[in-house]
Amino acid sequence: MLIKKNVIFIATSVSYERRKQPDLDLERLNYQHLYYFWAVAKMGSIKNACSMLGLAQPTISGQLAVFEKSIGNKVFRREGRKLVLTEKGLLAFSYADEIFSIGDELSTWLKGENAERRLKLRIGVCNALDTLVVSRLLTPLLSMPQSPKLVCFDSNAERSLSELRLLTYDLALLNAPPAFVRNGFFCQLLAALEMSIFGAPNLVAAYRDGFPRSLHHAPVILPTSNTILRQSQDRWFHSHGLKPQVRAEIEDNSLLKSIAATGEGLIFAPSVMRREMRERYGLDFVAEIEGVQERVFAVANRRNPAVAAMIRGMSSW
Repeated sequence: MLIKKNVIFIATSVSYERRKQPDLDLERLNYQHLYYFWAVAKMGSIKNACSMLGLAQPTISGQLAVFEKSIGNKVFRREGRKLVLTEKGLLAFSYADEIFSIGDELSTWLKGENAERRLKLRIGVCNALDTLVVSRLLTPLLSMPQSPKLVCFDSNAERSLSELRLLTYDLALLNAPPAFVRNGFFCQLLAALEMSIFGAPNLVAAYRDGFPRSLHHAPVILPTSNTILRQSQDRWFHSHGLKPQVRAEIEDNSLLKSIAATGEGLIFAPSVMRREMRERYGLDFVAEIEGVQERVFAVANRRNPAVAAMIRGMSSW
């Protein structure tokens, strides 16, 4: 959603109380400079921001320089011909995006039009998680009173925690608890689901009989070895003296299922998703596994009660 030039800027004039206390060093933010920065970050380049705002490139470049000088930090760095947000730039953009979204709603309301005010919940979803599980966890949020607007980002655990610390994300959904939880944050287990073996119909008949010994040298498609789920799968194979033929190791869970649907190998998936595995991917149930679980953890800022309420809504599996 792009805000046009008629957005209401907040004045930066010095108040009477400020003039009475010249020794008090209050920081003031020029919202027009912030708006130009936001436009460049939103549009991806100064050139695109110029087209959006109807301004010349030197004007935007000059205002960006003034903005960086006023806040004492670089908000962009160059990578070849591209402008990339710095760590401080990412944080500034997350605030600016919220500010101007609210400004757009206010402008709509002042015109007498309906303006829907909804909480925006920005979620980093670890790409190793089962997408069907994540979908079932998030769906109840959409039916809550004053349901939030969900903004979900495909991510990995490291990036999700970094963006959470920068306040770019409100919530991170991970497949393992972080090794260290920073002060002010909390980690909660949302789901612990038993797993089963699934496969395309051409494989199921061959490996259902004589399970689990039938899996010795069976073709399998597994998550990458850096995941907790893969490590527990390896332990399960080892405990049963099985050496499967690993056809592929795939981090992205959706891609893993899509390849399994071609009949290239068996996969692990949550037992509760038996119907969805059949309907969406054409994968049939082989057998249930003991000792292997898909776990989902939520990490969020303890100081945000709204997010904590959302997590409680997700917990009713």
